[in-house]
Amino acid sequence: MRKKAAKSNFKLSGFFILLFLLFGVSDVFSQTVFYDSINKKKYAKIDVHATYERVIQKGYESIEMLEYLGNYYYKDKDFQKSKLYFDMLFKKYNLTQISTKSIDLYNKLLNGRI
Repeated sequence: MRKKAAKSNFKLSGFFILLFLLFGVSDVFSQTVFYDSINKKKYAKIDVHATYERVIQKGYESIEMLEYLGNYYYKDKDFQKSKLYFDMLFKKYNLTQISTKSIDLYNKLLNGRI
């Protein structure tokens, strides 16, 4: 009699473990909001370069946005887009307003030293 009870408890606990694994794993992949356990706050990740591109397309731009996009696409090895945003930056603003890092990267793009 006890052997049957032990077998059924084992099957039942195995069933619950399997359910936990299936629902636990599927729930992890469906999350879009993140939780910071240290600060006890929820947050969402934002695609900054896509947001900056939309803002620039609407006609609003700043030195920081153009530099960020130029540097981002240079690091991402999309040199056409990087040059596009650096061209916009250098046509609109003075060299004294632009960071030396952006100036160096733009010189590398123009000289073909990539």
